[in-house]
Amino acid sequence: MSATSAVDQKKQGMSIVVPTLNRGSCLIDTLNDLLDQDHRPIEILVVDQSSAEDGVLLNLCREHPKLISYHRVQFRGLPLARNYGWQRARYDTIVFVDDDIRCGRSLISEHLRGLSQPNVGMVAGGVDERISPDNCSGPPGRFNSWTATPVRSFGANGTCLVQHVAGCNFSVTRSVLQAAGGFDEALAVGAALYEETELCMRVRKCGFDIYFNGDARLHHLAAANGGCRVPDIPSYMRSLAHNRAILIERHLRWFQTPVAYFRLFLLFISYAAHYRTLDIFRTGIAGLLAGLRAAKQPPICGNHTTGVQA
Repeated sequence: MSATSAVDQKKQGMSIVVPTLNRGSCLIDTLNDLLDQDHRPIEILVVDQSSAEDGVLLNLCREHPKLISYHRVQFRGLPLARNYGWQRARYDTIVFVDDDIRCGRSLISEHLRGLSQPNVGMVAGGVDERISPDNCSGPPGRFNSWTATPVRSFGANGTCLVQHVAGCNFSVTRSVLQAAGGFDEALAVGAALYEETELCMRVRKCGFDIYFNGDARLHHLAAANGGCRVPDIPSYMRSLAHNRAILIERHLRWFQTPVAYFRLFLLFISYAAHYRTLDIFRTGIAGLLAGLRAAKQPPICGNHTTGVQA
């Protein structure tokens, strides 16, 4: 049985959640591509965490009040923005994209086609990376359970079942998000590494499949400015260790965890040697210990339907 309840796909509404942080003109191009989608009805929810208002963005939203729902929020963090978006979405089928993408007119209809497959709760779309082309030599969306490492290859074509999605291009139904517990806001550390992967692990534990549709395709620009970034390498290692510890503790078997932690410490050594700083170990171990504590708690999904500036 499909996780999507629509009988007639042509009439199925789709909500598109676009978290944004200081992305300016990139976001305008993204929104124009989304406005040009061949599927209707849609709504586009812009969850703006930027430090200042953008006049061009506000004018575009005012020009399309029936299609764009603009929300300026006071918090920062990608999992928080995504939870905010799906909780306020008008439709029960939700697509998540980054604010620095370009896409063709069929992106949303192809996501809906994927979600209509039997037992599918999430769809991973194809991704063409502008800066670092995604390796397409292997199957897309694999997860290495010995190292707690997601393997991408989302530049592939075709369709297949996968284990996780690319954070810049995926879709899911509201009922699946509710069953899995939403995005874990404990992973809103640094660049929020692995937050969509960790959600995928919980979705699969709920009994839903994750389906890759290479035709639900976009170009990820990986803009140099804005977005979820960390100021330095030690901070990056802290966030990586924190979030990977949550993946390891929650989703690996007991006999896989020693290998995964050994791999993590090898990363500490590699980064420390490359950047010639022992701060990697200090921040990495601090992140690891904090991640171990967070992993013992249930996923945090705040109620963002009230009490947030919009």
